[in-house]
Amino acid sequence: MFSVASFPTLLRSPPSFRLLRQSFITSTARVITSSIRPGCLTGCCVALLLAPAAYAHEFWLVPHDGITHEGKRVVFELRIGPTWPGVQTPRIPDLVSWFQARDVEGTREVDGREGALAVGNITARAPGSLVVAMRTNSASTELPGDEFNQYLEEEGLNNVLALREKFGLMDAPGREIFSRCAKSIILVDEQSQGYDQQMDLPLELVPRTDPLHASTQVPLDLQLLFHGQPLAGALVKAQLKADPVVELTARSNAQGMVSFDLMEPGLWLFNAVHMEPSGDDSADWESLWSSLTIDLTDQFDQAN
Repeated sequence: MFSVASFPTLLRSPPSFRLLRQSFITSTARVITSSIRPGCLTGCCVALLLAPAAYAHEFWLVPHDGITHEGKRVVFELRIGPTWPGVQTPRIPDLVSWFQARDVEGTREVDGREGALAVGNITARAPGSLVVAMRTNSASTELPGDEFNQYLEEEGLNNVLALREKFGLMDAPGREIFSRCAKSIILVDEQSQGYDQQMDLPLELVPRTDPLHASTQVPLDLQLLFHGQPLAGALVKAQLKADPVVELTARSNAQGMVSFDLMEPGLWLFNAVHMEPSGDDSADWESLWSSLTIDLTDQFDQAN
């Protein structure tokens, strides 16, 4: 089991008190960014991540160029927080289990090094969709019962709340093991073939609408898969990087499908979480956190 001791608090704390937390993260990030000196980046990031109010579970990849051309290098940032803009964090040691990309020519590793603020980079080698995915190692956390219940409610995990209530566990601490499944789709040379490739993540959001066809008239359909099978009843969020942030929500149907009417172009973040009783003696629950980013800027405008 991956040691939680190597994770800063922000990486291991479940979400609660969303608005207060985001305000704190944003203001603290500004202070730290303005005070960074050469050689102190790691210390500054750890200081931010250890801040007691900075609870956050959402975790996503941000490509510097979500729409690019063959032969161009794409650099990725890693963001953590309840919503946009989140906090950029370096590639902390032992965070990544694997980091891969898939296109029409096959699968390969995404380059990157521990400690770097750019968590990875890869060169687009063929027209179509370049699907990039990061799987993290597991970590664990524990919350008091009331905070755990609020967190479950906030993330739409009604089935877990119902189980805790059924068995008289509403006051019991929430002991949780969790890991993350972050994914991003890069469109190369204005082509999209391969956008629906699965990356073998245990919890994965897969577009079922061609991103090049997304528009105000054509909803974007996604399917949520749990170990390759449709997952019903999960809360899926869609968040547009904007000021203010645009957020939409939907529940997956029996086929794991959700549909979003995306009224504005831009970089969209989609995320979902699934939690089940844990088979590990050290925890009562195990959760998986899935995210997907797609830049629907140029192609969205063209579709309209």
